[in-house]
Amino acid sequence: MKIASLAALLITSVMSSMSLAAPSGTTRTVVLEKNDAGGYRWKITQASMPEVGDRQVLVRVRAVALNRLDLDELEPSAGEDKSGRVPGYDAAGDVVAVGRLVKEFHPGMRVTSLYFENWVDGRFNSMMLERVRGWTLDGVLSDYVVFEETSLAPMPEGLSYEEAATLPTAGLTAWNAVTADRPLTANDVVLVQGTGGVATFALQFAAKMGAHVIVTSSSDDKIRRAKSLGAREGINYRTRPAWADAVLELTQQHGADLVIDIGGKDTLAQSLKCVADDGSISLVGGLTGYDGNVSSIGLIMKHARANGIFVGSRADYLRMSDFVVRHGIRPVIEKVYPLDQYEAALRHLASNGFVGKIVLRL
Repeated sequence: MKIASLAALLITSVMSSMSLAAPSGTTRTVVLEKNDAGGYRWKITQASMPEVGDRQVLVRVRAVALNRLDLDELEPSAGEDKSGRVPGYDAAGDVVAVGRLVKEFHPGMRVTSLYFENWVDGRFNSMMLERVRGWTLDGVLSDYVVFEETSLAPMPEGLSYEEAATLPTAGLTAWNAVTADRPLTANDVVLVQGTGGVATFALQFAAKMGAHVIVTSSSDDKIRRAKSLGAREGINYRTRPAWADAVLELTQQHGADLVIDIGGKDTLAQSLKCVADDGSISLVGGLTGYDGNVSSIGLIMKHARANGIFVGSRADYLRMSDFVVRHGIRPVIEKVYPLDQYEAALRHLASNGFVGKIVLRL
């Protein structure tokens, strides 16, 4: 037994030492290039394997979740040339190698990226916008990516790479939208707009907290799927355009204690109309545009609050991850595409014909 144990220990030691050496050669990566219409298209190239600094971590990317921002990256950009930029915001994968000063991560760990590279904890600072993967920095759509250790977190136990890749932006945005104002209770009514990535996570989080969740959607089929995830009621805003009135009817004129506003400028007025007295609105997205007005007198007369939500910190992510594991939440994925079908995945994303998230498998 002692000889066998020693042999196993030696093998483990050798394997660990081997895994600390970063791969050499090249890595498959996606980059943007200009198209004839003034916007951008993508192409797969081969790039040099990145080197690992003292406080950096090399990750073998296994899955990348798509976001609306991925479509925005292909649009024309005044005053900025995005040629050569690597797209992609959210990745999950395996640690391959670590810098000599890295303490938390080791080869073999399963991790996800984070939206902000240097928002570890505490209050938001606009300087953090200078270090965002896929936006102000190269993104994650490569087989191998080097990350600062502050921009990674352990994957929640029990999730696949594809499921975990949905968490860094959509999951964390939804978590902070649901928890930003105060803890939810079983007496609270939560209105969630839509059934996309952020909306579906918000539905799941609020339902697990015991809240009464109402969803809006353009599709009765999507509403049925939302109910299977924990929503109690659904409002089809195509057949009921004045959906705020429907919320008030469903709640005996009480309204929603929390409104997750994802629509933006075209939904703000109705969000304010149906928010309950002493309630709050989490301003998350801008599907209809980010320019809009929330009536100050409307908020004052209801003693209500409007909170801007911009993803969150690493500490927020860890709290969300713990909640996901404790409550057995499984992220909702509409479809997983291989990398060579990235174009089809983007078309699916643009169609709005899905519930939850769309993911690329690398």
